[in-house]
Amino acid sequence: MMILPPPTNAQYKGRLWACVPLALVALQSFIGGMVHVVLPDSGLISVAGLNVAHEGGLQMIGMAARLGATQVAYALVLAFIILRHRNLILPFLVLAIVEKSLIGLGILLKSTASDHMPPGIYITIILLAVSLLAVYGARSNSN
Repeated sequence: MMILPPPTNAQYKGRLWACVPLALVALQSFIGGMVHVVLPDSGLISVAGLNVAHEGGLQMIGMAARLGATQVAYALVLAFIILRHRNLILPFLVLAIVEKSLIGLGILLKSTASDHMPPGIYITIILLAVSLLAVYGARSNSN
């Protein structure tokens, strides 16, 4: 019994370089997710510089750990697509663009009252721009 569907990479008609930004999105999600899951403070203090020494601070750490678990799962799905189902690169690039845009919008609209910006935010903005460019490369070459 086959658990995974057969690869569909042969059906991909876009340019191979368009997979790289999605791989970088997967890498960012995996590293960020593992930080949230593995670090005792979920990275909220040590990486993001947030003050969690207040009521609800422990809940914030727990919520970040659960968020990290979903980030790791998302990264694994992206890796699966890049390695076996490249015909799905374009829709998942669009999904990454939506995700990165919403993260950027959240940063603009909801400040943390901290002068420290987590490094992942800068990477998110860069990945948004690179993913927008990759949409062009992921389109079919048969024009």
